[in-house]
Formats: sequence, structure tokens, C-alpha cells
Amino acid sequence: MIVAAGRGERMGLPDKVLLPINGEPAIALSLRAADAARRVEQIVVVAGAHSGKQIADIASGLTLATPIRVVEGGARRQDSVLAGVLAARALGVTSVAVHDGARPLVLAALFDQTLDAAEECGAAIAAVPVVDTVKRVRNGRVLETVPRDELWAAQTPQAFMIDRLLKAFDEAARQELTVTDEASLFEALGWPVAVVPGDAMNLKLTYPGDLPLLEALARSRTRPEPVR
Repeated sequence: MIVAAGRGERMGLPDKVLLPINGEPAIALSLRAADAARRVEQIVVVAGAHSGKQIADIASGLTLATPIRVVEGGARRQDSVLAGVLAARALGVTSVAVHDGARPLVLAALFDQTLDAAEECGAAIAAVPVVDTVKRVRNGRVLETVPRDELWAAQTPQAFMIDRLLKAFDEAARQELTVTDEASLFEALGWPVAVVPGDAMNLKLTYPGDLPLLEALARSRTRPEPVR
């Protein structure tokens, strides 16, 4: 599942997943990677009401081997993900890898690895160890240095067994929880989440300065080849 329902406020531009990476919409790169993954049988794209038609047109123009369905998201990220998960369940799949469409340089292998780990644990995320010194700051002043030995930066895909993820969404609604990623639902409920080593190039398109960096990285990486 590719989540692409945001409006890209921090970019200062609408629909950041539609921005070109070396001449191709960012969302297209994520779709190609998902299509190349061995474990991905269906692709659900969650789009905003403002961008659904454009994303559907992009998806249909890629002529990928994997069937693609575009559904409309909700007000919050977790609302959008829930819409996508329900659509995925209706297609008959039992596990889902949730990927942020604003991470266009994802490798196909990460979809496979997180899905494999989720089948063993119930949930799994891609993440990389934090290498920078981390400071806790308040009002422009350093409070302390945070030990980084156990700190990892979460990425996507994040994969889950669908029935278990839907139970987590039900519990989140009951407790009125709002989270920034789906793994946080499992953490809040005390459920285990496995970690799969991520990729340093799997960066998120968030600020305008990210675009030239992603373009340079994309030029250095060949397009993922289907491994079906």
C-alpha cells in the first residue's frame, strides 16, 4: 500500500508525491518498487480527494504487472491508512506493507523483508540506526545529550498482519489515540514490532531542499528490476 494523501504543507507546494524526480513523478518510483517486490500481489494507493485522478492516471500509464487500486484517504494519516487497509483486505490479502509515497527511493527488497518479518512477529518496520549526536532542546537551549545506542530512525515500509492491524485501529479509536505511524499503535498497546535494517537512501521528500538530493541519489541508483 502506498500512502499519498497528504498535501505537502512543509514543502510549500501541493501534492509533493506528484513532483518530478528526474522527469518522473515521485509516486511513480514508489509504485515501480512495489511492483518489483516478490511479496506484493496487489497495490493500493491512498490518495487525497484533490489528487486521486492524477495519481490514477500516473498509475495506469506505468503498465505495471501488479494490479493497482486507488482509494480516497481521510483527514489524518491513520484515517488514510485505515481506508487503504480495508481496501487491501477486500482484495483478499492477509498482510500489508504500508509505504509513504514521499519516500520515492525505496527498494523492492524492503517490501519483501518487512512483510516476511511481519508474518513472524505481527508487525515490522524498516529503520536505520541514528548516527548523529542527538540533543534534547527546549526554547532554543540544550537540555541534555540523548544516548543513541538504542535509537533508530523509522522509515517505511511498515508491514502488518491485517487482522492484527485492524484490531489496533479499533483500540486506537476506543482510546482516542492519534499517532504518526502505524507501528506506534502497536507500541501503545504493548504489542511487539520487529525491526528490519532500512536503507540510507530511503529518504523522505519533506522540504524543498530535499528534491535535488533525491534527484542526485536517483541518478546513482538503477531502476528496480522485477524479481517475480
